[in-house]
Amino acid sequence: MALIPKSWGLQTKKRSDGKLDIVGKDDAGQEYRVRTTDGPGITDTDIQELRDADRENYVGYSRAEAARKYVSKITDYGNKQRKSREDAFGDDLVEAAMPVSYALLDRKGHSAPFTGSTAAYRRGWERAFGKEN
Repeated sequence: MALIPKSWGLQTKKRSDGKLDIVGKDDAGQEYRVRTTDGPGITDTDIQELRDADRENYVGYSRAEAARKYVSKITDYGNKQRKSREDAFGDDLVEAAMPVSYALLDRKGHSAPFTGSTAAYRRGWERAFGKEN
C-alpha cells in the first residue's frame, strides 16, 4: 500500500463500497474529490496517476505542450493495454484451434502439404507423393 506525500495536502475518506476517495481543498477552501481508488487502499498506480495529473510537474512547458504530454501518456498507456488484450486474444484463439488442427491433420490418408479441393486432386497427390512411394 502506497502513501500519499504529505506535501500534496490530500486526505482519504472511506466509502460504503470499500473504496477510498482521495480529497483535497481548492483555493477557496472547498473540499473536492481528486480521485477514487480502485480498491480498499492506495496503490502505486494511484500515486503515479495523481503525479501525472499534477500541473506542477509541467513547469517549463506551455499549456498546450503540457496538455499534449499528458494526453500522450494516457493514450500510449491505452494503446499498450489494447495491444496486450489483442495479443492475448490471438494466443487464446490459436490455443483453442490446436486440438481441431491436430485432429484434421492426423486423419488417416491425409497428407500435410494437401492443398487441392477435389477428390481427383487428392488421389493424384497420394499416387505421386503418398506413403506407397
